[in-house]
Amino acid sequence: MRIAVFMGGVSSEKEVSIRSGEAILESLQRQGYDAYGVVLTEKNMISAFQEEQYDLAYLALHGGAGENGEIQSVLELLGKKYTGSGVAASAISMDKLLTKKIASLEGVRMAKTFTTVAEISRYPVMVKPSKDGSSVGIHVCNNQEEVEKALQEISGYAMIEEYIQGEELTVGVLNGKALGVLKIIPQAADIYDYESKYAAGGSIHEFPARIAKIAYEEAMVNAVKIHEALGMKGVSRSDFILKDDQVYFLEVNACPGMTKTSLVPDLATLQGYTFDDITRILVEDALA
Repeated sequence: MRIAVFMGGVSSEKEVSIRSGEAILESLQRQGYDAYGVVLTEKNMISAFQEEQYDLAYLALHGGAGENGEIQSVLELLGKKYTGSGVAASAISMDKLLTKKIASLEGVRMAKTFTTVAEISRYPVMVKPSKDGSSVGIHVCNNQEEVEKALQEISGYAMIEEYIQGEELTVGVLNGKALGVLKIIPQAADIYDYESKYAAGGSIHEFPARIAKIAYEEAMVNAVKIHEALGMKGVSRSDFILKDDQVYFLEVNACPGMTKTSLVPDLATLQGYTFDDITRILVEDALA
């Protein structure tokens, strides 16, 4: 069996994707898999899946076509097996607004969303792309003028939601089971932005998170609810804000980062899993 690790792409998260892909490739090769890497660019974004010789596509793609169901659709048409969530779950999870609507049906607490500027009842609010990840393009706005400016700067669909200032939490789910809760403590920024996520020393990961037991359990239960409600497979990661012991859902990631500063590898250790265990489990799950 030959495994192709697809990384890169054309989204705003392509550099992170390459770092994730390289780490995954090293892990697979270390375990004896016949694996090789494929860096996707604008030129080979579709053709690579047709021309490469592989039995399994290991998707290390973040954002854009790699995480929104488009690449998954191509692989389905080609009859190729691949890691992670399927077409529908990938498409839904990439759309933050649609995900929040489904999460609300599951009784998950979340920040209030405003569909227009006129609906905003109080400030500050957060404006961010509704179909992007890695905290790309987020804006904390204190008045209408700042909101309108942020909306102009964000290309594509944007969403406005109540800004809840609290502690950043994240929960990994692997094959339907919560791995645990991790608290993210940004070191230089007020919010967990792109730099905090991926720069060395950008944030401290506290795992397990030292928070109230009821909040810890609620975060894990809600992450599993969302994973299952969206029909996700493999690994997902749900992000939350904790304020006054209340847990608020933010978004879910269908293909979370696997870099040296990523969250899922840390969370996996809470269940005794190594980095190699995660990659092996995802391969086995894709082949099942």
